[in-house]
Amino acid sequence: MIQRILLIDIDDFLAETDRETVTYSHHPIGLLYLVSSAREVFPEIEFRVFHTSTSRTPLTAIASLIATFKPDMVGLRSLSIAKDSFNCVAESIRKQQPDILMVAGGPYPSSSYDDILLASLVDIVVIGEGEAAFVDLISAFQTSKEIPDSLPGTAVLEQGKIKLNKARPLIANIDDIPPPDYSFINLEDYAGIENHALQKTSQSAFILSSRGCPYGCFYCHQLFGKNIRRRSVEIVIAEMRSHIDNRGIYDFVFLDDMFNVPKTAAKKLLTAIATELPRVRINFPNGLRADQIDDEMLDLFERAGTVFMALAVESALPRLQKMIGKNLNLTAARQAIDEASKRFVTRVFYIIGFPTETFEEALETINYAASFEYVAQPTLSVLRLYNNSRLFNILQPTEEQALAIAEQEKKVIHLEMFDDTAFYGDLFPADKVPLKSHDLKELLYSWMRDVLINQNRILKSHGILKKHLDDKKILEFYSNVFDRPNFNEAELQKLLKF
Repeated sequence: MIQRILLIDIDDFLAETDRETVTYSHHPIGLLYLVSSAREVFPEIEFRVFHTSTSRTPLTAIASLIATFKPDMVGLRSLSIAKDSFNCVAESIRKQQPDILMVAGGPYPSSSYDDILLASLVDIVVIGEGEAAFVDLISAFQTSKEIPDSLPGTAVLEQGKIKLNKARPLIANIDDIPPPDYSFINLEDYAGIENHALQKTSQSAFILSSRGCPYGCFYCHQLFGKNIRRRSVEIVIAEMRSHIDNRGIYDFVFLDDMFNVPKTAAKKLLTAIATELPRVRINFPNGLRADQIDDEMLDLFERAGTVFMALAVESALPRLQKMIGKNLNLTAARQAIDEASKRFVTRVFYIIGFPTETFEEALETINYAASFEYVAQPTLSVLRLYNNSRLFNILQPTEEQALAIAEQEKKVIHLEMFDDTAFYGDLFPADKVPLKSHDLKELLYSWMRDVLINQNRILKSHGILKKHLDDKKILEFYSNVFDRPNFNEAELQKLLKF
């Protein structure tokens, strides 16, 4: 019989880390959706939600929660980047309570269920969209103490082998899913932490107006499938109004995988926000397709109170766009980025280091980025290779290469690392990955010189920042862009006048 459930959202952390090292975080909205769905069916069950980023000593806090709350079930959720922290938490709980029922879900467990189950970190993994499977899992344990071995949408370990059960159909009408229950977190726990839209996490709320994405980028988890399922405009507006009325929140962060596809649906929601919630500020740290933004949509974004948006280009090469499955119309994207960056605080993402990408092609992407004079936060990433990812399987690494890649996963990419074989391309022949660490170092210096600290771009984008942010938030913005926690007014003036 399940009477108490503890759900834990695990961000990447060092064991017993200092909270001050947490720069960005989010609300555990996925877990709050699980709580809402489960409580509709099982109102008698007690829930607790814990987020590692809200604690200076997360392992100690979790141990205390387990000792005092005494859960019958513990659920763990994380991204792949937090796999080591996930493992650390799971092992710590196993050591404290060996017989406790352990469940995992979310992006990392969904993609690496085999590794997690073979290591006996949890008893069962929920794969993909979790609300319906979570409710069925609780139901199963209300009548039996046995791990359900045939539950759709799950994977289990059976006689030492992985058993992947049949996929569970996605929830067709997501209006049927109750909104995330924010009463299970304390917003003040997020004081001092910003979300990925550079808003105060303690003073904002996260909204999902749709699920799914029709595109096939090979680095995406596609947790919610390829078909876009949208919530009704009325329900989204009601959820936003509830945050305003109950918590005084006017800053909203949309987390859709693909907010502006189809265009007509996005425009309908933006129109409703502009009409019914005129004081709100909305932000889009992901989920906007640059080649699907037209002039009418830009006007609606502005009317609806948009402050921040992020647009992903990845590569300026049509060949690589096709290879990675993004297939972005680069001409349309260029026009949208140019216009959007003159109205909103805009971040644009780029990636270098793809298989078959040459030095000249990577430099072309950097030159493309340098052409935008008003983008406030151009962001360049070096492609990482993760075990069990689609890219990993395409490259078919040897056992030795796979072990080296696993070691690289633990490291953080920065300039100095390219002296110490930190790029997966160094492990493969040039016909598979032409770029090597020494190439990346030269490319990153070009990026810094021509894009990141380009004076013309900084001066023009600063004017856009002043349109949307006060002086304190502008300093916080540059502090994050340049990874300088103590960035101050004097440094800002030097930046603007150098």
